[in-house]
Amino acid sequence: MKKNTKILIIVCAAALILAGLMCLLIFLPKGDGSSSKAATYDEGVKMSVTTDKDGVHQAQIQTNDKGEIDNNSYGTLMDYIPAKISKIHLENKKGTLDIKSYTPTDKNGKTSATQYTIVGYEDFDLQGGIADNIANNAASIDFTKVMTLDGSKLADYGLDKPRDTVTVTYTDKTKAVIYVGDDAPQSAGTYIKFGDSDTVYLVAKDSVSAFDYGLTDLISLTINDAASDNDNSEASSIEISGSNFPKTITLKPNSDGKNSASFVMTSPVECYANEKESSLVAGGIRGLYALTVKMVNPSSSQLSSVGLSEPYAKLKAVYPDTTVSLRASKPDGNGNVCLMKEGGNIVYTISAEKVPWVKTSYDSLVNEYVLYPKMSALSEVSVNDGKNTYTFSLSTAQKTKTDDNGSESTTTTTTVKNGKTEIELATFSGFYENLTMIELADTKSDSKNGSPVLTVTYTYSSDGSTDTVSYYKSDGNRYVAVINGRVAGHAYQSKVNTAVKQAASVAANKSE
Repeated sequence: MKKNTKILIIVCAAALILAGLMCLLIFLPKGDGSSSKAATYDEGVKMSVTTDKDGVHQAQIQTNDKGEIDNNSYGTLMDYIPAKISKIHLENKKGTLDIKSYTPTDKNGKTSATQYTIVGYEDFDLQGGIADNIANNAASIDFTKVMTLDGSKLADYGLDKPRDTVTVTYTDKTKAVIYVGDDAPQSAGTYIKFGDSDTVYLVAKDSVSAFDYGLTDLISLTINDAASDNDNSEASSIEISGSNFPKTITLKPNSDGKNSASFVMTSPVECYANEKESSLVAGGIRGLYALTVKMVNPSSSQLSSVGLSEPYAKLKAVYPDTTVSLRASKPDGNGNVCLMKEGGNIVYTISAEKVPWVKTSYDSLVNEYVLYPKMSALSEVSVNDGKNTYTFSLSTAQKTKTDDNGSESTTTTTTVKNGKTEIELATFSGFYENLTMIELADTKSDSKNGSPVLTVTYTYSSDGSTDTVSYYKSDGNRYVAVINGRVAGHAYQSKVNTAVKQAASVAANKSE
């Protein structure tokens, strides 16, 4: 037993010695065979950063006797924070702009986040984050490699004609000048120059990409605000005009209780509006957010070039708290429109799907049914099937019942009579559906000839007013539909013919 223990101790000791030798071999400095050198930490490119007599930051890369960089690695050209920036002057293919920064301070001396304005455009709201991105790029500049010290090779890096020229003024009165050239192959980064030197540096692409922004990139994409509450969410009137609309279309909320439509059209004709289309139109007016800002302070010629001098569509919507007036161009091949506020100074692009009033039409906004009054709103329905007139009187009664737990429930009962004959509600309801759910095939004008094949007069219980709908023969499988003497268009024959056949039997309380 003791012999085995001694052997185990010897084996363990040998293992420890072997492990130590391996670690020694691993961590010994590597040599070239002739001499040994200690391992060194990469401290980056040897360089100096100074400011010249004008306070402009300059960088000088140190080279050896052969004019070479001993350790071509990373380095830092600038190391500020955005709060230390006073102004950024930006020049690129999108134009020239100056961004000023300021740090608000409250009455107690407490500062808040740095904010930015564009010189000459101080009254414009800015898009969140864009100015911050530019400032972040302008505050500190690190590079990953020096590409060349040779000024004759600037064209190879797109720096003979820089795409961006940036002058940054800091709160310490110093400045930095950055020139941005081409992007390196395979997304390796972007080439820049710094100060007066012709040295070309490679930097991370996203560390200078914000310098490509122009004025329109900074302006807020919010076109208008949504209603603050439900009281201000419904327009009292919506007017649609423009080159796409031969006549102005006016929509107003339907409050008569006679029809379930949410809106009525008051011009160019008076009728109930299509529920789906009118709701889409009403939903595309407030709370609009653009895809892009296309122009700021556009000239007359610029407005003409984007189709806004004589707009394809114009809208005016009156709300309790504001009036929204917009104009839009014809949708382009991508389904987008140019849009601006009436009298405004910003042209936006937005998807036409977000502003359905641009593409709507009179035909789309007319109710899909010739006339579909609520049965609960009627006191009488008079039907002439071309031979006889049948008058159906309607009355409703409410009955409230209290159960054993004290909960109340109310039931509504509708009674239909033809003279003294009471009509089964199910029988009349099917007949009423055929009378009222007659769809408009089109809104084309036509002449009414001869006697109508069907005439229906609806009398409303609220005020005793009436609406009369008549159908006249026409070519094909359609009838001319007439509402209160006005030709509304053409209606499909099927439900009209069914109602004509049903009238007599329903009046006799016979179901078919």
